[in-house]
Amino acid sequence: MKESKNVWNSQLGFTLLEMTLSILILTMIMLIIPLVFSAFTALDRSLDVADDYEWNLFLIQFRQEVEMGDQLTIGKERMFIDIRHTFVEYEVYQDVIRRKNHGLGHEVVLQQLKNAHFSKQDDFLILSVEFLNGTKDETRIPIKK
Repeated sequence: MKESKNVWNSQLGFTLLEMTLSILILTMIMLIIPLVFSAFTALDRSLDVADDYEWNLFLIQFRQEVEMGDQLTIGKERMFIDIRHTFVEYEVYQDVIRRKNHGLGHEVVLQQLKNAHFSKQDDFLILSVEFLNGTKDETRIPIKK
């Protein structure tokens, strides 16, 4: 004899428990996706060296001269460093910071600046810059007494 099967009464479907666990797993995956995306974005920003190359190169030279300097004179848009009676001047000029040696000539050491200024706080020289692309950077260099 032939048995008839009723599709509507089949017991092969999802139970309420299985459906709840499926939604829970899907929710967990959806919560992790933004965290992974933000981690990759932060990693991408930290690996973008091309933008920071000029700034870092400038900082290396600037720190060395400040550390070697015997005396510092700090103004808002310029500063003087006396390195064994050789006077080096850093000056904000238009959209660049330029370096002068004994007041002669000038060498552009940092460019594409929206604004920049030097200041002194406690025993630190502070240089704050904002680039034309909106990036803001600041460095603090200890001043020897």
